[in-house]
Amino acid sequence: MDQMIRRAITALTPGDDAELHVDLAAQRIQRALLDVTIPSVDTLEIGVHAEPARLVGGDYIDLHLSGERSLCFAVGDASGKSLAAALTALMLRYLVRGLVRALGTANLADVVGHVNAVVSDDLTDGAFITFLFGCYDGSDGSTRVVNAGHEPPLVLRAGADAVETLDPHGIVLGIDRDASFAETGCRLGAGDLFVVYTDGLTEATNKQGELYTIARLSDDLVANRSLPAAEIAKALFETVRRFSAAEFRDDATILVMRRVQASH
Repeated sequence: MDQMIRRAITALTPGDDAELHVDLAAQRIQRALLDVTIPSVDTLEIGVHAEPARLVGGDYIDLHLSGERSLCFAVGDASGKSLAAALTALMLRYLVRGLVRALGTANLADVVGHVNAVVSDDLTDGAFITFLFGCYDGSDGSTRVVNAGHEPPLVLRAGADAVETLDPHGIVLGIDRDASFAETGCRLGAGDLFVVYTDGLTEATNKQGELYTIARLSDDLVANRSLPAAEIAKALFETVRRFSAAEFRDDATILVMRRVQASH
């Protein structure tokens, strides 16, 4: 599919500039997927860090407000590391935004079910997407998520030394059009951390072939808990970079949220 896209762009842009136009299109798509504008929510610190393994990749992250004090967040990972995967992720981003506008956020599982039905009709050749969609309510700290085959979110309570995981998840998007999904979640108290990430972090490998793993990510989250959320995201990324000798084989994305006291 990646070659088909390149041939299409080349046909529209004949001559020596065709490859340049492909690269420019890829860069614009990547910026749309990973250059996130972080909304201001008065009960949240938010940190985001994301990098593609190549020029473009299949990771995406999106944050947008739902009311004055609530935040919707979505993280996805389309299979593959090519321009085709990036286009799939971009389609997903706008599909989710449109469905939230149409359906609201009262029933997150219903939103994800509609997303899956559309994606299942569109994806071919065994392609799929892992996806996590959630909403944080600033009035009481309740955080609801629907997980479609994605890595489990991590929760580190302000007074705890161990990291919790929100483990239940459904099937990945794009495999079963009629799949059903379930909502889970937790309530964040002041100082609690909530972390969402893609497997480009947890499946990074060192020179011995060892995976970084969720366990290592959890330990390093505890070690860096005193930092602001944005610095935690950066520190975890740098820890994985050192572990893997600066070689990310897959796209990697992380979202860190900490509940704080409201400013008013």
